[in-house]
Amino acid sequence: MRVLMTALVPSHLMPMVPLTWALRAAGHEVLVAGDTDVVRSARAAGLDGRLIGGSGTTRQQQTRPGAVTMVGRGALEQRAESEWAAVGARWRHRLGGYLDDFVALGRAWQPDLVVTDPVEFGGLIVAGALGVPGVVHRYGPDDITGPLLRQAVVQLRDLAREYGSADGFPAPALLVDPSPPSLLPEGEDDPSLLTRYIPYSGTAELPAWAIEPPERPRVLVCLGMWHGRHIAETGTLPPGFRHVLDACAQLGAEAVLPIDAEYHPLLGELPATVRVVDRFPIGPLLRHTAVTVHHGGSGTTMTSFVAGVPQLVLPGDKPFLQTTARLVERSGGGIGLADEEQQHDPRLVRQALADLLGEEHHRKAARAVGAEIAGLPGPTELVRTLEGLI
Repeated sequence: MRVLMTALVPSHLMPMVPLTWALRAAGHEVLVAGDTDVVRSARAAGLDGRLIGGSGTTRQQQTRPGAVTMVGRGALEQRAESEWAAVGARWRHRLGGYLDDFVALGRAWQPDLVVTDPVEFGGLIVAGALGVPGVVHRYGPDDITGPLLRQAVVQLRDLAREYGSADGFPAPALLVDPSPPSLLPEGEDDPSLLTRYIPYSGTAELPAWAIEPPERPRVLVCLGMWHGRHIAETGTLPPGFRHVLDACAQLGAEAVLPIDAEYHPLLGELPATVRVVDRFPIGPLLRHTAVTVHHGGSGTTMTSFVAGVPQLVLPGDKPFLQTTARLVERSGGGIGLADEEQQHDPRLVRQALADLLGEEHHRKAARAVGAEIAGLPGPTELVRTLEGLI
């Protein structure tokens, strides 16, 4: 079968890459459609890609802080119709930049199935226009994509019909969630197929220091897209992360900070115990990592659990990332400082890091979640499920 895949941004594509490999290994064709960032990420993963919408502003640039309003599930469910209408207008504007290309690609390539992330929306419109099943593949624990998909049915109904989807914005034929039961948020009742999370965040030539055991406990500090842009816009590290680097020095731990090279000059003077490296896939580093510290992104969260590594989550002011912080805390496999006031308190940050480095129960809980993930059906089993949809 032919499978057309898409994602809003590269980080949403990463959790789907192991599925694409399983599809190819089973003899199926895969084509990834997206903007320049997504197509570049697809090619780096060994996949064929097709640019849609031209090479101008990427979808990731369109989702910069301030360009979109990030709220939690409670606020989403309480939005007035007028607020949703404004959100729908933004969705239609974004889709208008590439949907003609996307539908034309679908009609030319004739896929049997479309797989999309939960917030790109165009993939489901293409599936409806072609009359083929559309599958939504989540990226990890989240409690907001369900309400967003339900609103897309309302806000994008007419747009979908314009492109030939007779029933409007189509419901997914299948919702795939790479999360274990223990990490499902409360109130998440959308029926979904739980699958095993297989870490993938790119590839790299591994330096010697990444392979050899460190001389002191290693703390891997991952900023993520939102906090990386905080540095670009303010010239400083987010306060909680600066406190982590200082705490590592005080606790005798090595901090590894993978971050885009363009931000290195903005970091200023750092403790001697900090190793700053260019952006790097975190999976290979976790073998010798004692604790991960991150913003609550699903990739780092799930990769840490797969490796059985405790984690400290500093989500800033983003409610959907604060949800991840609470889920990590609930699991026992880490500490989530969900409130901004907590993240700005150097004593609280230091104590949280000290607990994670010194208390074995966090590591045991993280390993238990990792075992739960390992027990779920993997990409090979998911391929058989997808084959049954056509």
